[in-house]
Amino acid sequence: MRTLRLAIVASVGLLALGACGNEQGAAVFIDDERIPETTIDGYVDNIADFRADQGEDLTIHDYADDRKQIVTYVLYAELGHALDFEAVDDAGAEEIETIALEAEQYFQQLVTESEPRELTDAEIQAVTEAAATDQTVAGYTQADFELLAGFTDDLAAYIEEYDISVNPRYGDFDLSPLPSVFPVEVPQR
Repeated sequence: MRTLRLAIVASVGLLALGACGNEQGAAVFIDDERIPETTIDGYVDNIADFRADQGEDLTIHDYADDRKQIVTYVLYAELGHALDFEAVDDAGAEEIETIALEAEQYFQQLVTESEPRELTDAEIQAVTEAAATDQTVAGYTQADFELLAGFTDDLAAYIEEYDISVNPRYGDFDLSPLPSVFPVEVPQR
């Protein structure tokens, strides 16, 4: 009987390990879509090649920001695909350029479709603090902030609806264009 229990425990353990194996190597998760780390790394390598062609010394380059930017592009592009947004005209563009074009177009479309909302007291405080140290934020109007508030609410809802998450390798990840005021954290998986 004890041997049977050990066999069952071992089977369950192997099944759990096998399920984890399906998640390994994925960088971004959206619905049932898994974007492999190798895809993200390939895009980062393309950026490194471009930097090298421009004469940049890559021995001192920190790739963390490039990885985060690529993951942001991929998240917005894949969200646009999940929402069935119109395809981007990418005639002659390389794959990384297409991802960047899609991310920008889909980001703009998401913003356009968002409904502005009034700011909470905490958001007004965060706006005031951010505007004191950031000239770009200081240049925003009340209407800009209200639109961003609605947009980030929509993003948070899409993250939940489409089960969007990122690999912990990419650290804490915020999809908001203004994280210090309207955080939109992407869960890790």
